[in-house]
Amino acid sequence: MPKQYDANFVNEPPSDLPLSPKVKSLRKAYQGAQDAITKYVSENARYRPMDVRRLGESKPRYSAVALEEKKKELREAEIAAVEAGKLLPDKDEFLAPVKAKMDEYKRTVEALKVLAAKAKQEYSNALFGELKTMGLKEAEKAYTARQDWEKAWKAMVAARATLERHASLFSWCVTAGGYEDYPSKGDSQGERLEYWEITEDGRLKFESAKALDFYDNMVKVDGLIEPDPNPPAPVVDEWVVNHIPRQFYSKPLGHEDANHVGDIY
Repeated sequence: MPKQYDANFVNEPPSDLPLSPKVKSLRKAYQGAQDAITKYVSENARYRPMDVRRLGESKPRYSAVALEEKKKELREAEIAAVEAGKLLPDKDEFLAPVKAKMDEYKRTVEALKVLAAKAKQEYSNALFGELKTMGLKEAEKAYTARQDWEKAWKAMVAARATLERHASLFSWCVTAGGYEDYPSKGDSQGERLEYWEITEDGRLKFESAKALDFYDNMVKVDGLIEPDPNPPAPVVDEWVVNHIPRQFYSKPLGHEDANHVGDIY
C-alpha cells in the first residue's frame, strides 16, 4: 500500500493543479528545499555513514568511503613509522577530521530534512485552504468541457451517418442495385469504414475494397474500384501439358550418312 503523502492529502498533489501565486511560491520553496538535500548529499557522498556490519554482527557499525580511505592512509603511515623507528601516529587524532565530517554530514542532512518537512507542510496547508475555490472552478470547467464533448459527439454521429449513407449508395452503384448497403455493414468484427480511401481519379482503392468485402462477383460496373496493383501470377496447372511439336530428321534411302533434314512429323 502506498505511503500517504501527508496529513492533508492521501496522494501527491497533481503537477497541473491551477495554483494561486501564493501556493505556487510555497510549492517552489518546498521543491527548493528538496533540491538542497539532493545537492548536499551528492556533493558530500564520501562522508555518508553506512552500516558496514558483517554477517553475524548484531550491533550496527558505521563507516564511510572517506573514512575507509583515511584508515588505509593510517596503515601506510604506521608501517612507515615502524620502518623508520618512530612513534606510531595517534589513531584518534589521525581519523578525527574525517569522523568530524561524517558527523557534520549526518547533522546537516537531518537539518535539511526538517526544513524540507516544514516547507512541505506550509505548502500543503495553503493548498488545502484553496481546495474549495479550486474545486468550484474545476467543476465549471468540467461542465463546459462536457458541453463541448456533447457537441462533438453529435457532430461525429451525424458525420458517421453521412459516411454510411454515401458508402451504401456507392455499393448500390457498383453492384448495379445488387446491394443496398456496403458489404461490411453490421459485421461483428467491425464495419471498417475507416479504410475508405479513393485514388486520384476518384475510384475506391483496391485495398479499401478488399477490407470492405467488395468481392469480384459483386462488381457489376467497371471503373469504380481500382484494379489490383499487384495481381497474383497465373497459376500453372501441373496436370496440363502444352504439346510442343518434335522435329525428326529423316534421311533418304541409300544415303544414311547424308546430312539431310527431312520433314517434321
